[in-house]
Amino acid sequence: MRSFLFAAVTLLSACVSTPQPQPEQPEATPTATAPEATTPAGATRMPDANPEGATGMPAAAGDGTQVSGGPATSGAPVPTDGAVKPVQVAPDVPSGADAARDAELARKVTPLVDAFINGEPRLTPDGKRVLFVSNRDGLPQVYVADARRPDAPAKRLFESNERVSQLTLTPDGRTLVFLSDTGSDENWSIWKVGMDGSAPVELTPGEKLNRDNALLPDLAPDTVYCSARPMNAAETTVYAVPLAGGASRAVYRDDIPGFLTDVSRDGTAGLFLRYPSRSDNALLRVDLASGETRQLYPREGKVAIFDARFSPDRKRVFVATDGGGEQALLLALDAESGEEKARYVEASPATGLINSIEVSKEGGLVALGVAAGSHSEVRLVEARTLKPRARVALPLGEGTVGRFSEDGRRLTVAWSTPTTPGDVWMVDTKTGKVSPLRREARPSLKQVPAIDVSITHVRAHDGLELPVNVYLPKQRTGKLPVIVSYHGGPAGSSQVRWSPATAFFLSQGYAWVEPNVRGSDGFGRAFEEADNGPARLAAFKDIETTGRWVASQPWADPDRVIVYGGSYGGYTVLVGLTRMPDLWRAGVDLFGVANVKTLMATTSGFIREILTVEFGDPDKDAAFLESISPIKDVDRIVDPLFVYAGANDPRVPRSESDLIVRALRERKVPVEYMVAENEGHSLTRRENQVEFLSRVARFLEAHAGPSSKAEARE
Repeated sequence: MRSFLFAAVTLLSACVSTPQPQPEQPEATPTATAPEATTPAGATRMPDANPEGATGMPAAAGDGTQVSGGPATSGAPVPTDGAVKPVQVAPDVPSGADAARDAELARKVTPLVDAFINGEPRLTPDGKRVLFVSNRDGLPQVYVADARRPDAPAKRLFESNERVSQLTLTPDGRTLVFLSDTGSDENWSIWKVGMDGSAPVELTPGEKLNRDNALLPDLAPDTVYCSARPMNAAETTVYAVPLAGGASRAVYRDDIPGFLTDVSRDGTAGLFLRYPSRSDNALLRVDLASGETRQLYPREGKVAIFDARFSPDRKRVFVATDGGGEQALLLALDAESGEEKARYVEASPATGLINSIEVSKEGGLVALGVAAGSHSEVRLVEARTLKPRARVALPLGEGTVGRFSEDGRRLTVAWSTPTTPGDVWMVDTKTGKVSPLRREARPSLKQVPAIDVSITHVRAHDGLELPVNVYLPKQRTGKLPVIVSYHGGPAGSSQVRWSPATAFFLSQGYAWVEPNVRGSDGFGRAFEEADNGPARLAAFKDIETTGRWVASQPWADPDRVIVYGGSYGGYTVLVGLTRMPDLWRAGVDLFGVANVKTLMATTSGFIREILTVEFGDPDKDAAFLESISPIKDVDRIVDPLFVYAGANDPRVPRSESDLIVRALRERKVPVEYMVAENEGHSLTRRENQVEFLSRVARFLEAHAGPSSKAEARE
């Protein structure tokens, strides 16, 4: 599916127990750059916007934890009139020896952060140029290059001090449509810019909305379609936005969360995914003129749907689903009746997840992105029969499907491995052969140590197999301090991939481990649902099981095991430190939820509706939600903790982090607090990621790392 939807299905879009207004951000209007202005290879780049490092899409923390990958629906509560606004907890400002050490470490971090990422590739209609998003200049921006010469210099299309995503070209190749937000606040607006370097124009000024996408029908390119909602609302509206400018038209409104996943090429019909919960979805066909709808799938029962796309002739709809069972399916449905016409069953692995669909205009092909547990894969199937075509052989890693060329002979993909940053590639759809679209020097990669990467399994308390990714420096002696990184979601997953954080800490003498505990996706429906409601306590046991497994390994120092994570992974960090404090030496929490009860009681209707299934009903299950809130047991935290928050975070607002920091400061537990004023649920900007990694490394040196002077526990 398009990145916005996969981001949504893996999010923990959380908010705060004591709501506070977000700081106003100045509007930053992108300005054009002459198309002949080049960007030298190896220029500075932003922090890993996609934490998985495969695509360079604007998302969240560059920490190796999956949080989201691009525009993702989220919500923050609006304070009621007259409500007392809590006093913010001041972040720490390093000084003296700490600041000097941060500067030393920054010189080691920067080369790895500067090993830039390229993603979101798409060819121009004539196939001669490739457009992509890259963070080489410190923030995700649009670049264009010769598609026939991978080593030709890339040119930045226009200048902006805000991140961009979701690139769409008009059929004539003259205009690019894209999304951008302000300060990573996820109020994504739709923009257009001429490929000739003319100034960008905002198509959706005025009301701030959390827009998911920008879909442009190529046979009716005068209108852009999107789904959107106010940040504090549950209901979703489909809008028609004139490409020439002017007021948007509301096409269809749904009172529950949902996403527009595709529009037909003639602009007459759309596909809308109703999304009341992660595992209970319905696909509607929407008449884009009248707003009338018809449910196409399912006819009965509960299913998870991950993407849906029209065939070029609008006669069929391709649906990626689990069918309510364990295996990933691609269904070809009649676009009018919903009758099944063909079926593809993903068998390797049998519990994988088809998370994206791309349909060729010519050539009769469908490309599939597969979350195959701890890694990604790409499939090519025939559009008519859904039988497999050429095998696409990509190295073990993580990536996304891009777009087909106009003639269907080529397919773009973005891909990364543990030792190679995300880059853009081309697949020959006849042979499956993969070749680079970009071949750019990244000399700083010489600092990446040789890495042993393995995927193993750990048996849980009840016999469930828990997949675990292990990264070890090949050249190692003695027992290593270990960072155990838990992904976001809850229904996210950790896939083997490039991460500057992982590479940096390995170079500093750490091991890095990523468990996929129950609740992770890509391992089957039962595994993903195994942490819902009261079963979350079993997931807590998985945290302990995997942590103690790490501590028992021959390469691990059991006295220096560090728990690390962002978003739901940050919540996991706090759960670990409160429920099993003897296991960990320190923690690193990026925008983690401190109080689940107030989260569920005060969050937007969108998040409340989705997470009610995951956690419990905020009214009926209030006692349970309180019982699983880390703030209730904050007095049990004895391990040093580093906390990071984005000032503009609409999912887990800063005040959640304030709660933990305030409580630990009162108890004199070592805690360091970093707040980035120009970030949201993100660690997107280069300077912020360099600062974050440098400060975390210095903090861990003092408390748990290879250079730690602290004595081991008794």
